[in-house]
Order: sequence, then C-alpha cells, then structure tokens
Amino acid sequence: MDGFIPMTRRWSIVVGWVLVAATGCAASSSPANSSAGTGGQSGLSSGGSSGTTINFDAGTSSTDVRASGTGGTTGLLGYGGTVSSGGTSSAAGGASGTGGRTGITDAGPAFDGSTAPHDVYVACTVNITPWSSSSLLNLPSGASAALAVEGTIAWGSSTPTQPTWQWTVKGPDSTPLALTPITTTYKNTAIVQFPLLIPGNYDISVSATPACKGHASATAVKPQDVSPQPYFIRVLPPPAASAGSGQICDNGAARWCPSQDAVPYENTNFVLQPGQPRQGDIQFLRGYAVSIDPVQAAQPTAFPSVAIPSYVRVSPHRSTWTFDGASSSEQPLRALLDPLLTYDVLVVPQTDTSTQVFPPFLVASKVAQEFRPADFDVAGGVTIRGTLRGPGGPAVGARLLLRADATDSVTLPLPSTVGGAGATGAYSLSVSVGTLFSAVVVPPSGTSLPQVTIADCIDLQAIANGTSLNPVDFTWNTISTTTMTLRVLLSDNSTPAASTAVRLQSQDGALPDPGVLTVAGADWTGAASGSVRQEGTTDTNGSIVFANLPKVVYDLTFTPPSSLAGAALTSRSIDLGTATASISRTVSLGQKVKLSGRLLPADSIDGAKLVATDTGTDVLASTISTPVASDGSYVFYADPGRTYRLSVEPAAGKNLPTRIPLYGVTTTDQDAQLADRTLPSGLRVSGIVSFSGNPVGGAIVQAYCEQSTITGCVDPNSFSATLPPPLVEFATLPDGSYSFYLLDPATGG
Repeated sequence: MDGFIPMTRRWSIVVGWVLVAATGCAASSSPANSSAGTGGQSGLSSGGSSGTTINFDAGTSSTDVRASGTGGTTGLLGYGGTVSSGGTSSAAGGASGTGGRTGITDAGPAFDGSTAPHDVYVACTVNITPWSSSSLLNLPSGASAALAVEGTIAWGSSTPTQPTWQWTVKGPDSTPLALTPITTTYKNTAIVQFPLLIPGNYDISVSATPACKGHASATAVKPQDVSPQPYFIRVLPPPAASAGSGQICDNGAARWCPSQDAVPYENTNFVLQPGQPRQGDIQFLRGYAVSIDPVQAAQPTAFPSVAIPSYVRVSPHRSTWTFDGASSSEQPLRALLDPLLTYDVLVVPQTDTSTQVFPPFLVASKVAQEFRPADFDVAGGVTIRGTLRGPGGPAVGARLLLRADATDSVTLPLPSTVGGAGATGAYSLSVSVGTLFSAVVVPPSGTSLPQVTIADCIDLQAIANGTSLNPVDFTWNTISTTTMTLRVLLSDNSTPAASTAVRLQSQDGALPDPGVLTVAGADWTGAASGSVRQEGTTDTNGSIVFANLPKVVYDLTFTPPSSLAGAALTSRSIDLGTATASISRTVSLGQKVKLSGRLLPADSIDGAKLVATDTGTDVLASTISTPVASDGSYVFYADPGRTYRLSVEPAAGKNLPTRIPLYGVTTTDQDAQLADRTLPSGLRVSGIVSFSGNPVGGAIVQAYCEQSTITGCVDPNSFSATLPPPLVEFATLPDGSYSFYLLDPATGG
C-alpha cells in the first residue's frame, strides 16, 4: 500500500449569496437613471426647482411625502411609467418634470407629487436577500456548492395574509433546479437552498400569496481554490488463474493463488492532489478461512448431527462487496474473510418440502476470528399457521410474507418467509425467533384485491424455537370498485401504430383500511396500508381495460415503444373516488423535447459519447446515448418532466477516465439549450498489485468518484453492495501493473 496518501479531511463548499432584488411596484432590468424632462430631475428625491418631493425607501416599500422647498412651482411626478432601481440609490423611480420621463419609460399623465395616491407607488413585493454571505459576484461553483437565499414580504398597502411560497430557480442551462427549504419561524419569510454546480448565471424568482413577487440573480465562476479530490478504489482478485498470469494454484509446491486466498481490497482514502500524477502500489491481504457448515443439532434419538444443504450469503460491514455460496451434505462452504472487517452471514436452509422446514437465520456482526461452528446450527424456528380470506371466501393463491426489516444500515435483513394459501385459504410457514416481523399480504393474481403491508405485527423476540403461533389470519375488507377503460393517443390524436405499456399505481395512503389482521384471536390495532398496482399494454385500437379497481387516486405511467418516434414517457394522475361502475378516459402521449449543448475542448471530445440516464424510480432505468460532433456539439431527445444525470464517455487514448460524470438536468415541456461544459484534464494513476510479494495479473482495479451528495458516486458515509458504474475499470497486466487516468482536481475534476 505504499504511495497511498491518507486523507486527512473531507472538503465541501457551502456558499451564500447576496441577491439584489428589484423593488417598487414593478421590477425591470432597464437602466433607472434616464434623463428628466423639463422642470424635473430623475434622482432619488428630486421634484421641481422648489416644491414637493416624494422619497422612496426601497427597503420597506413605503413612501415619505414631505416639503423640500418653500414657494416656487410644485414639481410634477410622471405617472404611468415603470419604476426600477435608481442606480446607486436605494429607492425606485425618480420624479420627473412636466412631460418628462420617469426612471425608465415614458411617463403617462402628470400628477401633482403631493397628492399622488400611495397605492400607485407601493405594492406587495418580496425582497430577496442573502442568508449566509455578503457577495453575489464570483461565487465558487462545484459539486458541493450551495446557494441559500431569503425572501421577505413587504406588504405595502396590501392586506397581510398567510403567504404560500413558490420559488423557481433556473441554472445556467435554463433548467429548473431542485430546491431545499430551510425552516424559519417568521411567517413573512422563506429561505431556500439550491445547488450551484456549474459556472454561469442563476435566475431566482419567488411569489407569495396573494400577489407578492420578487426576482434576483446570482453568478458563479469556476472555483480558484482547488482542493484534493478523494476517490474510492476497489481491487478484486482475479476470478481464476489463467495461462501466463504467473499464478501457481492447487497443483504447485509453492502454492499461492489470489483467486482462492486473497480478499478484495478497498481504499476510501485514495486522494488525488491537484496537478500531481499518482503512484499507488496495492497488496492483497490473505483471507482468514471460516468453515460454514449448517447442521441440525443432534437430537436425543439421532446421532450424529445432520448436515443441512444451505444457500449462504456473506456480507462485510462498511464494504461494497458480498459473495454467495452453498454448503452441501458432503462439504461445508469455505469462506475467506478479511480479518479487519465485521461480517453478517445469512443462511437459507434448502430442505425438501416433504420433510421438516427450517427457516433462514442471520449470524450478525462478527469478525472472522469470532465465528464458531455452533453459530451455524439449524433450528426449527416458530411455526405460524392461519388463513387468508377475501370478502367472498378463501383467497386461494394468496401469500403471506413475513419480513424482518434491518434497523442497522449495514446489517442485511432476513429474506421474506413465504406461506401460500391453499384451497381452504390455509397456510403454514416457519420463521426464526428473536425477531420483530412486518407482514405483507399478497392477493391472488388476477384479482382486484390490494396488497397489504402491516408494520411490526409479529413479535417473536421472546418466543423459543420449536413453538407455534396460531392462528394468524387476514381478511380483506369489501372495497367499492370501478372498471376503467383507457384509450391512448398520440399528440396529434391519432392511434399509435404499436402497443404502449401502461402501469397503474395507487397513491400512498389511498387505501388506509384494506383489511383485518388477527393474531392469536385478537385483532391487530396497528397501522395497515393497501396498494394496488396493475400493468398491461394497449391493443390495436390503443385501448386497455383495468377491471374492478378500488375507487382511489392512481398514478399512471405510459411508456411508448422506441418505434413511436417522438412519443414520450407520460405520467398522469386520476381520481376515481366518485367514479361510477365503469368509466372511460382518453390520454394523449406527450412529445419528447430536444436538448442540445456543447462539450469542450475539441481535442478531448473527438469520438466521445454523451449518456443521459433517467434517475426516476417509477420506471425501469433508461439511458439515452448520443455521439458528440467534432465541434463538441450534441443533440438528444428526452422525455419531459424527467431528471437525467449526464455523463461523458471519451474515446480511448484521450488520457481521460472512461466515464466522466456531469451535472443533472430536469426537463420541461420545452426544448432547451444546455450550458457549455469544459471537460477537465486527466491525471495518470499507476502502480503494482501484488499478493505475498508476487505480482498479480488479471486483478480488476476499479475507481469511483467519492461524494455523498452526487448521484453516480460512492457515498463514503453509507457503503452499499450496489455501486454505480466505475469511472475506470482496468485488468492488471501479467506483471501486476495498472495504469489509467482520473480527473485532475486542478481543472475541475
């Protein structure tokens, strides 16, 4: 591990902004200091040569009418023009003389400044001010930069009411940004924060009930203070010894074989310094062998113990890898564990259903040296029996799942234990003791009954092995239903030439009373929630029928096939609360929107691909890949109202990672021109992978960006076996060497 620099600190950038809000009656971006007409000036508080003036206080939007001279002609204030910020002054709109001009636009009819009605000049506005900083200019941008602003209502002559706030912030590419509200105790004030990912102008608008509005903008630049960038490095032993790899495995006198003896290597403290290539040698650790041999403990009438073939899953804490295996009647599973990690081992006995059924169990939170053979003794658990019934009788084919939810974020939960209802609705299953289970009741396929989840309802924490718990029964309530016929059309009202996939999902909380659970004869009084999900495809007429739907609110997702060019994934909501026995609805598919932009510099983007990945969880993950032209420009068509994470895959030989994450973009229903993006330079990272002093060929070296707030990077605070695609994946050469490029922090990496 020579050459690896320990990371001494994490870095993040949180910035605030001073935001200059337009004040007065109606905001404008035009210059405020226009020339005055005859007999007047456009200054802050100038009337005629001597007379009455009107002084505006931009901070409170109030007026102060006072005499500024004695005798002489009264200065006239132009009425009807638009007022704006008065240059270096803090007030809005200067007074002008007869027939003159107001601050920005032509004046309307002239009124005596001393008698002008106040509501002409005073309106309900929102002043946008900084929350945690004092400057708007030259703000640093980056993956961790955030902007926090505060909006305060100036009611003016408006009647104060309880405000409803609505913020909109658009980034340099004109796309709306995700906003995070910050709690404040003042009812006339709201604070929001949003990311400042890239350099450029950020447009901020706010409205508050009834008609209070405000606007401001902030600009960000590429940060000059460059910090080291952490990366997550993972190295996997070669999957097997190969010819020419230099490895000697089972048939050699000097036996060593990383694929059998070594454990994966993970480094969360791999730091790149700006502008400095990195040399990092890696040495695999030898694993500590643990024998996992699930057996049924010897009974008084049975000797010796009986081996129980089992599926085994081994998962280390604070790590990103797991491995699966199996024990058999002939031999146990030999697991090589990292002596520095803590592990959970899940055992799922694989027994014939005609014999005794053993429940799965978890051996949790032990280091390799702490495992003992007795940890894997198989116990009978608790037998649970009962019936599952619908409103009209036995729910044949329904299933009861008991699920143990892990409270520790790094502890894997037990898998669901399933019991299926037979002809009479009866079921039986076996579960482990010492656990609090939630129940999931799955209706028979082809029915309209909802799936029901009942949290923390089966408590086996104080029940011993070999006992029974019964009856545990569930009965669905009678629910009012309707049959809905949907017809899907294209945006021009024509019938699609190909089938469209339709998914229907009830909204959260739509079915709060779906049925009754009884445990040992007593009704369970805890919370139960029901959900309905159905899927299908339209016919040749573009129609689909959903029969016997509970009358609740549903979210619909329409996914057209790729052959329907221009047709977009479309989401709709429908409330069937007051529906009759049958209803019909027609839905027009949306159209895809065009997103375009440019990547720089030209010598880096030649042959590159831009990849946009839909980050939504409501549909299967989809990606859009488009080539980048020789001038760096790209165009792709995306679904409206979706959030995409953009990345670049440079061509080989560009001294760059194989994948470069960019910022995300949320689409509207309009085409958009995204901001230009200059790709950072690459830094060479190289080294030797070895095991027991010998180089290891064929080891897999992977590098990931490490950032808790960025999709597509590894979160150092929450390790998971599910990883995003690596920035780089490299198989070491026969001499154990590796070499690749990561992004240089000095150029925005």
